Amino acid sequence: MIGRLRNPPSQKALPLPDWPRADREAWDAAQVTGNILDDHDGIISHLNAQTRDDLTRRYAYFLFFLARQGRLERDGAVAASVTAENILDYVRSLGPRVSSVTLAQSLYKISRVAGCLDPGQDWGWLRRLCKRIDLRAKPRDRRSDVVEIKDLFRLGRRLMYQADKADLSTALSRALLYRDGLIIALLSTDPLRSANITALEIGRTLIKDGTTWSLSIPAEETKAGRPHFAVLPDWSTPCIDRYVDHYRPLFRNAEAITRLWLSRIGRPLDDSSLYRAVCKRTREAFGKPINPHLFRSCFATSTAVHHGANLGLAMTVLGHQDSKVTTRHYNQAKMIDAVRAYQEVLLAEPEDQEQ
Repeated sequence: MIGRLRNPPSQKALPLPDWPRADREAWDAAQVTGNILDDHDGIISHLNAQTRDDLTRRYAYFLFFLARQGRLERDGAVAASVTAENILDYVRSLGPRVSSVTLAQSLYKISRVAGCLDPGQDWGWLRRLCKRIDLRAKPRDRRSDVVEIKDLFRLGRRLMYQADKADLSTALSRALLYRDGLIIALLSTDPLRSANITALEIGRTLIKDGTTWSLSIPAEETKAGRPHFAVLPDWSTPCIDRYVDHYRPLFRNAEAITRLWLSRIGRPLDDSSLYRAVCKRTREAFGKPINPHLFRSCFATSTAVHHGANLGLAMTVLGHQDSKVTTRHYNQAKMIDAVRAYQEVLLAEPEDQEQ
């Protein structure tokens, strides 16, 4: 099965095996990569895994909406469910629950999937609807959502400290607390996208060379389609060592799983669970949840405030190629020099871990 689904907390997706047969087969075919001797590549085989997963997920939300209402065309022609009536009803249902930008993005991605499923059909009506909704989309003002990135970093360090000092808690509770603290501290250091921080694997994308840990994420696993490499700072070595050697073995099945983060029941932590864990810890600390993606905004805003002229620092750590992307989506603010400068920002002031 080519497509994968990861469910965020807010919506439910129809699992790929439950898609209408014609849609499922057409979608799988669209992702097939042919061998060097033929030119039978699928229409989206050139897209990276994250982009394909995102398209799969958005269409799966739409199908779940129809299935819940008993309106899903399970035995019809390919993309038979993508009708004007169904799309408009989905827009009306989704509109009150998501931002206008999310609504526009969701509809656009459904239209992309429809075009891949049945390239010969005239989808002009759907593209025109996408354009109208996109013109009405207004990004939400997130200025009240962000917090100083140093405060997030210190929260992560403080949670790890508390886990080590919580003698009266169960071993698993301490392991969960330390895990969440390390996730928050690492996100503050290198604001990876949620899928990448969730999927870190010991020995593959998280590698130890001597006394140094580094991240090495291949291009096909990043949204930008470029490899992500970062040598993690000195402070992280004892923290990651402590988690890997002491706390991680407290989770069930730890020896059989290479994924870095494990759940309470001994399975690899999924996107939704990591999202909820980070939101829970940050809500308790700041009175509002800071989700993993929002760390990127917190980073860019803090960089702009403290190092406004050094826009390259934000671009490098966030992985943006064009300064317009950083400015448009986050906030205005070279590889080893940028990371070093950023660590100086985080560690500039002494912290009281016991507070």
